[in-house]
Amino acid sequence: MHQDTAPTAELAAATLVDLLRRRADAYQDKVAFSFSYNGDDEHRTQLTYRELDLRARAIASALQQQGAAGERALVLCRPGLDSIVGFFGCMYAGVIAVPVHERLAPRLSAVVPDAHARFALATAETQDKIKSAIDELGEGRDLRWIRTDEIDGTGAAHSWVAPEVDRDAIAMVQYTSGSTTAPKGVALTHRNLLHNMESIRQVWHGDDTATSVFWLPSHHDMGLIGAILSMLYVGCTTHLMSPAAFVKRPLRWLEAISRHRATFTCAPNFAYDLCVENSTPEQRAALDLSSLTTAMNGAEPVQATTLQAFAEAFAPAGFRPEVFCPVYGLAEATLLVSGGSDSARPVVLHTNRLGLQDDRVVDVAPEHPSAIALVSCGRPQGGQEVAIVDPVTHRRCGADEVGEIWIAGPSVGWGYWARPDETTETFAAVLPDGSAGAFLRTGDLGFLRSGELFVTGRCKDLVVIRGGNYYPNDIERTAQACHPALASGRGAVFAITPGLGAVEQLVVVQELARDRDPAADLPAVAGTIRAAVAERYGIQPNSVLLVEHLSIPTTSSGKIQRGRCRQQFLDGEIAPVAHWRTASALDDLAKAQELEAAIKIADLLQAEAAHQQPVQQAGVH
Repeated sequence: MHQDTAPTAELAAATLVDLLRRRADAYQDKVAFSFSYNGDDEHRTQLTYRELDLRARAIASALQQQGAAGERALVLCRPGLDSIVGFFGCMYAGVIAVPVHERLAPRLSAVVPDAHARFALATAETQDKIKSAIDELGEGRDLRWIRTDEIDGTGAAHSWVAPEVDRDAIAMVQYTSGSTTAPKGVALTHRNLLHNMESIRQVWHGDDTATSVFWLPSHHDMGLIGAILSMLYVGCTTHLMSPAAFVKRPLRWLEAISRHRATFTCAPNFAYDLCVENSTPEQRAALDLSSLTTAMNGAEPVQATTLQAFAEAFAPAGFRPEVFCPVYGLAEATLLVSGGSDSARPVVLHTNRLGLQDDRVVDVAPEHPSAIALVSCGRPQGGQEVAIVDPVTHRRCGADEVGEIWIAGPSVGWGYWARPDETTETFAAVLPDGSAGAFLRTGDLGFLRSGELFVTGRCKDLVVIRGGNYYPNDIERTAQACHPALASGRGAVFAITPGLGAVEQLVVVQELARDRDPAADLPAVAGTIRAAVAERYGIQPNSVLLVEHLSIPTTSSGKIQRGRCRQQFLDGEIAPVAHWRTASALDDLAKAQELEAAIKIADLLQAEAAHQQPVQQAGVH
């Protein structure tokens, strides 16, 4: 384990305003953040701690002059440093920040009407790109735009008045990634954010001597809290690059780590896979990753095969396996829930796949034919309590039983913005005896072993066929490993129900590799997937669809949206390059579409009836 080397300066701060003011006083002209689109030194811009404080005060002054205190403001994020300044401008004005990406139109259509903000912070370029889209949503009429790049920093900063904000005030509304449902706004207080930053620091033992590199989107919880706020919290220097530049050429991320001698980074599991798949031995050997002390892996299931493949591929570059730090978290808990272990390397447990189908954890040898490798996401941090609970009975599960992960602690958010019913359902769960207080229901499944958390999947993604539980991410990995023409990490497995009382049918949608052999017999590849799944799990897919690379919907952070993919399948919006299906697949699809339509009608009728009831104040608890 690393030794905890917290800075000698006091880390505690009451609010994010206090935090940046203290950091600006302590570090002044030290570079806080730098940005280059491709992660190199071309057109690199930077912000010192003093400059960030100055520009944040200037933006805050403009907001204060328009009476924005206590209001919500959209912070239109694009790759660069403007959104960081805009975010802290909101904090300095006592305004609730709502970070949202400037180019994600589907997300805007969900987030903007839900947040119902009165202000928007953007550069002139960003406003020109997005204003018409927001106006079309009916939200632009009363929205006041503040162009952050046109504010005179020095002059306006002097008229800033420190807001009266306490640690339990809402600092931001953080929208969920939307991997399983439509994005929902999680209201987070200053206390939530500062507690989670300290939890993150305890996992990686960071201090002000660290150097970090990230490509994560700045509106996303891992990008904003993990890669920006937590780095400012410890007073280190952080180098940022564009997510698009990473996707186009993943090795740019590692080249930036090598160039800056970075000690810390984090990314979802798929990012490490992409680096292995899109690099040559010569390119890897040209890197120097020996400076890295922590590389967090989170935001989606951590795969043992990914950790092994990356460590082996980049060993010539000086990467050490013990650098990996698997973590678990979610927006509703600010960000991090667990991470860090007593083991020098990530803990991998091999359990029987058949046991997991019955929610039981049965240890087996790695070579066992039904073995599945599960990676520990470490110990709960920051005094947070993690309970494994039966999602139906709400009773605690026994040892070696899989259940829903429930969380209680200071990082758990205030609730969903303007969604009181969903807030009560998700943030106020109680055990039958009521002795432990309120818990956050994560919707994730897992278990505890020796104090460490293992995550097995999502409740909403779980495929249940004839009483057996099947994890889609497990089936997806089996499909992707059966032929070299298939892209790793780019598949969606889900079930459809062809009529009331019918047995659910399995559907596999799998992307083809970008550099696949053009001579590959794609219908035969689809048949190979069907055979591999049937042999390993004893269930036969109803349909296998092969689609073009990067065509399956994902969140802004790259997580596969299985629910949205399922809806596309039901709506007939998927155009497969090749397709394998059972003889009854078309009939089953038609019946599933009829059932889906009936459910939607029932939901609409229920919603209409609810609207006719007396209206209650919308808000959070």
